[in-house]
Amino acid sequence: MIKSTAHSPQYIVFIFCIIFVVSSCQHNGYRDAVKNPSPYFTNFFTGNEETVLRDVNFNCTQDELKKTEKSRLYESTADHLFYEFSYPTDSTAFSEYTNVQYFFNEENQLDIITADIFLNDSLQENQLTNNLNEYYNVRFGSPETDDYEHNVWKGSFKDAKSDKKYNYTVALKELTGDYGVSVEYVRE
Repeated sequence: MIKSTAHSPQYIVFIFCIIFVVSSCQHNGYRDAVKNPSPYFTNFFTGNEETVLRDVNFNCTQDELKKTEKSRLYESTADHLFYEFSYPTDSTAFSEYTNVQYFFNEENQLDIITADIFLNDSLQENQLTNNLNEYYNVRFGSPETDDYEHNVWKGSFKDAKSDKKYNYTVALKELTGDYGVSVEYVRE
């Protein structure tokens, strides 16, 4: 008589181990898919990748955002928070930084984020632009092009408070008159 191994404890443990390994390897993070990442990408685009940006989701209040955002707060008004993120100092004479602005609607809920990333030269700008295109393509799929020839991706998030799903867009733009990149997140 042949003994069935399909229900033996070792076989079941083996199957669970295989399932665990396969499922845990499927999502190493969207950032991991970026080849040759710029330090401007890896330092700024941090946090939980299930959030919109830097551990921040739309619909949060100003107080909630202030607890999450670790950059330096420069300005706070009833409908706007302005932060500056500084990159680690390098050997260049110029400073690279990102201005991050959070805009709130009449219900004090975050609905627009802009990030203007200022760099020293066109090489850094090109590498960061390529990194962001690669990152957003992996995260959201192929972009559309808007009337201004900007790449625009469509994303969604689930609000933990209301348990509702919201859509948003991410637009990648050039900075006018400076080296760098501008990213705009708008909740629909």
